[in-house]
Amino acid sequence: MRIIALVILFPLFTSVFFTGCEKIKDSNDIYALVTTSIVATRKDASVSVTLNISSPNWIKNYNLNDDIEYINPEYYEVYLSKNTSENWKMIRTIDNSNGYNSFTLTGLTNNESYYVYLKAKSDKVENTKSTNIAKFIPSAYKPTYSFIMKDYYGHDIYSFDRNNNNNKFVYATKYYEFKPNFAAAAIFTAESNNEPQLVDINCWFPDYNNSGTKIVYSTDKDAIFDGKIMPEHVAIYDINTDKITKVTSGYSVNKYPVWSPDNSLIAFSSSEESDQSLRITVLNPETLEYKMLETRSDLSQDILGYSQIHLAWSSEGEYIYYTQRYYTNDNINPGYYDIYRIKSDGGIPEPVFDFNGVDCSPQISPDNSKIAFLTDLNGKLQIWIYYFEDKKFYQPFDKNIYSFMKEWSQIKWKDNKTIFYTAYSEEIDGDYSLFSISIE
Repeated sequence: MRIIALVILFPLFTSVFFTGCEKIKDSNDIYALVTTSIVATRKDASVSVTLNISSPNWIKNYNLNDDIEYINPEYYEVYLSKNTSENWKMIRTIDNSNGYNSFTLTGLTNNESYYVYLKAKSDKVENTKSTNIAKFIPSAYKPTYSFIMKDYYGHDIYSFDRNNNNNKFVYATKYYEFKPNFAAAAIFTAESNNEPQLVDINCWFPDYNNSGTKIVYSTDKDAIFDGKIMPEHVAIYDINTDKITKVTSGYSVNKYPVWSPDNSLIAFSSSEESDQSLRITVLNPETLEYKMLETRSDLSQDILGYSQIHLAWSSEGEYIYYTQRYYTNDNINPGYYDIYRIKSDGGIPEPVFDFNGVDCSPQISPDNSKIAFLTDLNGKLQIWIYYFEDKKFYQPFDKNIYSFMKEWSQIKWKDNKTIFYTAYSEEIDGDYSLFSISIE
């Protein structure tokens, strides 16, 4: 498997919304240019660019004791670059006098990479502001979207897994009322929208073993918060015996457990000091012997701390892929997210991608040919695919109707052509539910 390094520049900020901050005095008034973020949704030989405006019309500036008028741009300049984020050409302007929500660029080449950004213009503000750079890949492929299930009790579905042997799902949801006036996060097994079977409460991030006989998950049930950390442990639920066994203990935090392909090991994120500094640990559930894997990865000196979370095994068990969340002096919260991999018997972690954005929740296809992951490459956190052999990216979604979360949304492969995922969609009662999408 070959590792790629692709650098994409995101100027100014990497948050979802961009707000102009340059202010000038003009006739005793203070103006601030309202800029936007953009989302680029691929279409057949075209792209739909959606503008998101984040600022209200008026806001009180307590430092200056004046009202600030936020000025909408009179127009936008649209810049496009093909196959690189460097060769920019201004291709058109967008009149914003009546307000614009979206526009379409046509005449593009399918399966080629493009980059787009907008520059806001206003006569009232001297310095213009640019949006984020969004990447997109036009394609003629029309995916099949399917709604799989929602929580029987009407709550959001977050972390989940599916077992191919028994065709059952296991999922975690919040605020299950396990007795009157008492609620907690809980894990259930379920088929479609049939009544689910409760596994345990105060738990999340379940994962089936390959035979479908056991579920591993993390739990803080009966733990006590001491003001520093809430202990959290890895537990195994045996479906045949209905027995729950904790396989970690003590004053520690243990999260995101996943079975190895041969069911012999469990990898999880672990820390004995803080849940902000989790490291990959591999445990034998029979002997309870464990090993914390090497964690150095040539991080720069300005990084204060990092955690290795959302683990996923490659299908042959050679590698463990994970999200590396890290913090700097300039970005304490929520931090940055990158995807790395490390050999399951230890070694030096190596980056899978090199983006200046959010990349998280990796999942390797059953045939090891591609990786699905969440990224904000196109301006919004969505699922993208990377093909290892061809070194090509693919943008599955041709709709902008699903929303994901970095910490909770999950991806699982059904087979080499279909992906399950949890996401929010207003089309399904506004809940986080379980969906699937076909890919090329």
